[in-house]
Amino acid sequence: MNRYPLLSSKNLPAYAVVMMLWAGFSVVLALVLRAVTEGAVGWVSALVFCAVAVMLGMSIMFGASAVNLRKLRPGFGRLADGASDPAIPRVWCPVLTMATRAAVELNEKVREGKRPAGNG
Repeated sequence: MNRYPLLSSKNLPAYAVVMMLWAGFSVVLALVLRAVTEGAVGWVSALVFCAVAVMLGMSIMFGASAVNLRKLRPGFGRLADGASDPAIPRVWCPVLTMATRAAVELNEKVREGKRPAGNG
């Protein structure tokens, strides 16, 4: 059993936030599109176009993150095996860079004998 499934009911609040961001950006961009075109584009057309455009952008980011994470996995494995310099490659994605930084810092703390905060 996977401890971190990709889809989980526990993640419903996070999914809702992402959907709200998608809807919010779509509405804002539709308003901008209507203003730029001086109303030549109908509201429904502008909203559909922008919703699809925002979703495509989100899909690109998701796909790129998955590709970058595949590049990080071997380095994380070396880190788990105790390598002091796991040679985790740099990736362009700021979120994955922050995750990598957190993993390396955690590894350093564990090796120094410090326990992470919040573990009683």
